[in-house]
Amino acid sequence: MLAGDQLFAINGLVPRDIIDVRTDAASTQVELQLERAGTRLVLDVQKDPDEDLGLQFDQPVFDRLKTCNNACEFCFIRGLPPGLRRTLYVKDDDYRTSFLFGSFITLTNLSEAEWRRILYQRLSPLRVSVHATDPDLRRVLLANAKAPPILEQLDELGAHGIQVHAQVVLMPGRNDGAVLERTIADLAARHPTVQSMAVVPVGLTAHSRAKQTRPLTGDEAGAAIDFIEARQRELRRTLGSGFVYASDEMYLLARRPFPRPSAYDDYPMLQNGVGLVQLFRDGWKRATRRKPVAVDPPFAVAWATGGLIAPFLAELAQDLAGIAGLHVEVVPVENSLFGSEVTVAGLVPGADVVASLAGHNVDRVILPRTMFDAEGRWTIDNWTPQAIADRLGVPLTIGGGPKDLFVQTVNRQSRAFEVIEPRFEGNTACAAS
Repeated sequence: MLAGDQLFAINGLVPRDIIDVRTDAASTQVELQLERAGTRLVLDVQKDPDEDLGLQFDQPVFDRLKTCNNACEFCFIRGLPPGLRRTLYVKDDDYRTSFLFGSFITLTNLSEAEWRRILYQRLSPLRVSVHATDPDLRRVLLANAKAPPILEQLDELGAHGIQVHAQVVLMPGRNDGAVLERTIADLAARHPTVQSMAVVPVGLTAHSRAKQTRPLTGDEAGAAIDFIEARQRELRRTLGSGFVYASDEMYLLARRPFPRPSAYDDYPMLQNGVGLVQLFRDGWKRATRRKPVAVDPPFAVAWATGGLIAPFLAELAQDLAGIAGLHVEVVPVENSLFGSEVTVAGLVPGADVVASLAGHNVDRVILPRTMFDAEGRWTIDNWTPQAIADRLGVPLTIGGGPKDLFVQTVNRQSRAFEVIEPRFEGNTACAAS
């Protein structure tokens, strides 16, 4: 097959998405029906049943992406301003992208055929936004009077061997306190079907139109952490794991120390921001075991990031304070696009990076990988790394991890931009901030 070919069928079956491609091609003899430049072709392939065809597609689904049918007032996508990338406004609630990429879904928009497909193909694990197990309250939170009872759905998934990682977006006065206690108990009672549960703070922007929902305060985040950690200790005795985890953002909001690495139980919720900071810290310790004594000529570096993570990065920067000739400055960027309440690095606009670093006399700027899209090309307000570098008049690199950050900080010759393999840019409707 060549780039630009159109695939029509595998062994006579028309695939709906790359899940079907992988399933239908799991044999020793594979017939591919395709079209190339207007000509129909048939390719016969012999391969190992477990061997992938090696094909890449423009999109992971070949029909229409399933979007969210809820109207949550805390939906982060509803809080986006106009003028951003078109894909950012797509409220992905597709069970296939949940299975393939780990995006969170609500299970409220499935047809009977789609539900049966999940069970038949055993699409496991799925990641599900629960928010509350009380069916009436969940319908209120989702603003969807037809939302099916989530516990019944989880029970049916479990009966077919399908596992779930659950999420609760925590909203003060709405699904915290006794509601959260019931939700944890209900989901823990369904372990191992429900493998883990993350509690993340609601994320609102200056453009959100929420009337009943507000952000958590630091004290409220701290109280939630105390409650979650108490449940963890109980569940570790009965289930063998902590099961429920507060997101990193909760600890940063509360200005609490992070749990030890073993408390994360092999990090089942990394994609939801649970344990990323601790994992980064561990990687940083390994990366900085052999530090240079000095850099010559002297070198000044700015780490630009969101305000929430800046104090943590300042601690890491102190680890490099003994390197002669090296100066590291952590620059928290205030978010003018979403408002000062949004302080996470992944939503920092390129224009605000330029504004925050104006006048800083540095030799290099390092930006976090999460500030850019799936291919590492664009910030959320459509700035490229090169455009930011050109405007600042300073070389710029992208730190993809602790090792990258260390090497780019101490090595003046490190590459300008990392190479990113293209992948699907999902935008889960229930994303936390």
